[in-house]
Order: sequence, then structure tokens, then C-alpha cells
Amino acid sequence: MMMLSVSERIRLLRHAALIQNDRERKIWLGGLADRPRSIVVSFLNAHAFTLARKDSAFANQLFASDFLLRDGVGISILLQNLGFDPGLNMNGTDLIPEIIRVFKGRNIALCGTQEPWLSKASDVVKGMGGNVVLKMDGFQDHDSYIQALTQIHPALIIFAMGMPNQEALSIRLARELAQPAVIVNGGAILDFMAERFSRAPLFWRQLHLEWFFRLMCEPGRLARRYIMGGADFLFEVLYLTLVHRYKITAD
Repeated sequence: MMMLSVSERIRLLRHAALIQNDRERKIWLGGLADRPRSIVVSFLNAHAFTLARKDSAFANQLFASDFLLRDGVGISILLQNLGFDPGLNMNGTDLIPEIIRVFKGRNIALCGTQEPWLSKASDVVKGMGGNVVLKMDGFQDHDSYIQALTQIHPALIIFAMGMPNQEALSIRLARELAQPAVIVNGGAILDFMAERFSRAPLFWRQLHLEWFFRLMCEPGRLARRYIMGGADFLFEVLYLTLVHRYKITAD
């Protein structure tokens, strides 16, 4: 794994699609279902940025995504410190259900998590009007997913396997699909939809503290990501801000 240079890190931040307001968001959502080719939708949050900084292969997968959406307050703060408009927060937990509604009545494939949560999430998607044509857990090899998905031609594919596995699979799949599909890298979205994991109350989300609520609920699983990873990201914010502000040559 190769570390990204400072200029590459900034380029990755600027690669995020900065949707400015609800009007642009609605226009973007409305055009998703009629793409002439397969596209990949990924999300850039603090965790993704920290991983990509240390792993150029993962960073290239984010660069290769057709839409890389800014997710979370951490990336917003970093962008503002670098003098860039962060645009609208496009967090996947809220956005992906809206994407599913855009594909109401069309074929949808769900790949990720495990039973019984996969079936519970599938029932939720069906209740939203989606026609679920495939359910696969998130612990199979890439060839198995590609073989299944290239045979059934879903219009929407949701991967919920975690980073960077889902991003690597999505980029490869987009090249191999014979018919257009929207491929969304959704992380824990199926677990949230199945209510395996609880979302923070609205008050916590408005204070940008959903991460802290999740950490309290799942300290064993998320401590490394939110405490060690959070410290790593904070250092990165300070470092890039100083480099940018004082025009330090860091590459």
C-alpha cells in the first residue's frame, strides 16, 4: 500500500461531488434511473479518507467512482479549512432509501450483511416498492457476486460489505455488466434498514454526534474506527490545514 501525497489527498477531496442544495439533490436523484451506462456511487467520509490516505489502491477506486459524495461533518470541516465549499451533506444512511424509492417497481439486488438481517432489509426494500431479485450475504468472493449479478440484470445494486471491499467489487462489476445499473456502496445501510444497528436520535444527528452515539452502542466494534481513526483524521485535518495555510511544500 502506498501513501497518498498531499496533492493527491486534496485532489481526492475536490473529487467529491459537491451538491449545493436540496434542488440539486432532487435533480441528481431524478436522473439516476435513466443512465445510459453503469455507474458507481460511493461516499467520502472521515473513515474513507483516512483509509484512502494510506492506501492508494483504495483511493483509485474512489477516484474511479462516477459519483463520490461528501458524507459527514469531518470532511466538511476539512474542505472549509482548505478554502473549498463543502456543499450539502449526502450521508448514505439517509440518501440510499431515497435512491431505492427512485427505483420503485424495478429490479434491485442486495449484497451484504448476513441473515436474518439481510432478509429483514429485503422486506424493508420491498415495502418501499423495490422488486428484490437477489439477496447475497457479504462474505463471498468477488467472482460469486459478479457471476450472479451479470445473469439477472438488476437496475439497482446495493453493496453493504464495508470499505474497501465493496468499492473494489463495484468498480470491477461496472466494467462487466452488459446492461446499465446503478451500483451503490452502502456500508452498513442494510443493517440500519433491518434495525440491527440503531440510528442516533435526531437531536444527536443535528449536533453532528451520531458517530458518538454509535460508539456508545457498539464500543467493541467501533472503538478502533472512531477513537484511533478519529485521532488519525484529526491529525490529518491539522496537517493539511497548516500545509495549505502556510503554503508548505509537502510533496
